[in-house]
Amino acid sequence: MKALRAQINPHFLFNALNAIAALIPRKPDRAEQTVEQLAEVFRYTVRRADREWVRLAEEIEFVRSYLAVEQTRFGERLRVQIEMERGTENIRVPAMVIQTLAENAIKHAIALMRGLGVIRISACHGDRVLVSVADNGPGFGGHAGGNSLPESPSGTGYGLKNIQERFSAYYGAAAVLRFRRDAASATTVVSFELPAVVDSAGSE
Repeated sequence: MKALRAQINPHFLFNALNAIAALIPRKPDRAEQTVEQLAEVFRYTVRRADREWVRLAEEIEFVRSYLAVEQTRFGERLRVQIEMERGTENIRVPAMVIQTLAENAIKHAIALMRGLGVIRISACHGDRVLVSVADNGPGFGGHAGGNSLPESPSGTGYGLKNIQERFSAYYGAAAVLRFRRDAASATTVVSFELPAVVDSAGSE
């Protein structure tokens, strides 16, 4: 977990600071807002430094802040859509899992595109919780889909492998991490399905 948290810092912070610096002379109010969002991202990582589990609502808010900073960098090239089904807010998930999927979508899809990039995040539940992160990027280099880690020339490996290993350790066969390419909508979808355990302790 410490290695996963550390990897968000260098490239993300560098890009965010460059975007903020560019905004200061033209849009100082937007620059200030981005600084606050950036602070929220790192506040979350520090607050959760010794905690493995969070409520889904906490993780989603963290991802919102993370993607808001990235929207400052990409401008009109990035559109974000997030949908949470009512009742999913207090379901317990491993920290930074959704953020890792969103970061992969930015690095290996949106950053490679010239036109509009779209990231869609959704969460729904029954006896299990299903979270999906979809993007309209080029995909995993021809990977057709399934439960095995996709190979990518740009190196998606570490974050996805980390998620897969954590799921295996915590849930065994009860957790599923899937990758697929939806040809009809030209989107890449990475999703995970976990037992829907409510965090009755408020994740503290």
